Amino acid sequence: MNKNVRWLLLIVSVVLISISCTGKEVALQKEPLSPTEQFVIQNLLNDEGLISTDLTSQKDLFLSESVGLWLAYLLEKGDRARFDDQVNVMKSYFLKSDFIVWRIEGTKKATVNALIDDLRIIRVLLEAGEKWHESTYVQLGKKIGENLTIHGMNEGLFVDYVDVSSHAQANTLTMSYLMPSAFYAMEKHGLLSRQQVRDQLAILKNAPLTEEGFYPKYYDIPSKSYRFDEELHMIDQLYVAYHMVSIDEDTEPFKRWLLKLLKRDGKLFGRYNGQTNQPTVSYESPAVYAMAARYMLVLEEQQNAQMFIEKMLSLKDPTSGYVEKNTRSTHSFDNLLPLLAEKEVENAINNE
Repeated sequence: MNKNVRWLLLIVSVVLISISCTGKEVALQKEPLSPTEQFVIQNLLNDEGLISTDLTSQKDLFLSESVGLWLAYLLEKGDRARFDDQVNVMKSYFLKSDFIVWRIEGTKKATVNALIDDLRIIRVLLEAGEKWHESTYVQLGKKIGENLTIHGMNEGLFVDYVDVSSHAQANTLTMSYLMPSAFYAMEKHGLLSRQQVRDQLAILKNAPLTEEGFYPKYYDIPSKSYRFDEELHMIDQLYVAYHMVSIDEDTEPFKRWLLKLLKRDGKLFGRYNGQTNQPTVSYESPAVYAMAARYMLVLEEQQNAQMFIEKMLSLKDPTSGYVEKNTRSTHSFDNLLPLLAEKEVENAINNE
């Protein structure tokens, strides 16, 4: 066998091996991967690029929340190849009539969107387009954003969800869904006017606080009033505080309340009674600690941010991801938000 033939056979072999690899296997060959990222790719990301909600009962349930968080992480990491893959997955499976459906179960798609996920995806697409000088990302973000402003606003305010076909709307605006960074990006690209941005932010700025320092659950558009829940979801509270800081609003009362709970119990629980401040669940959530770390990061309190990262990491299975030790159950949200928090804190430290 002459030298040219040997080289030809070698090239053909490499090509055949590459073709035989699944998308997951190719992804795993790209280094470096953090342990959490490796867990997501190995265990939650299927061969079609869809992210399973968990490993057991909801393996065939896929959420736009997961798409947005994964894209946000990949943008933060600077992984354009995987980012592009996930954009294609989103377009193929979640995009319907320029809406992003909020969930897919098996082959059945939801009939409504979810504002928080849409805003996150729009922001990430617009920022990625600018970062990588990729006009297709910007065009897609603008297309989804234009549709959302046409069909997803009631009395000048965004609403929690819209029916994809009938365009029937919710009449509420959940406080944790208000994402100033998305509004600013949309204004920059001509999707929202300055006044429209001010109107959305006014809902945040005018939100009443309880004596303890926590925020309302949602704004009721018809009655123009804020509503509090009896049971507080800590993740919602942290999202609101995080967004408040981004528009230079004072969150000191909330921070005192948060750290008081941590000092009292030595941990944060997932939910609390709004009247008694007592936990209503027994579990700690990796996502709660992740969001607490991100909140401290935007406050420029890196020591507290690192403290919450350490709390978060204490819940991680050393051999896998954020998996419940007894039941082995997990949730995509409890892996993707920690993954994003890990990268943001790491980048903040490296940029000091």
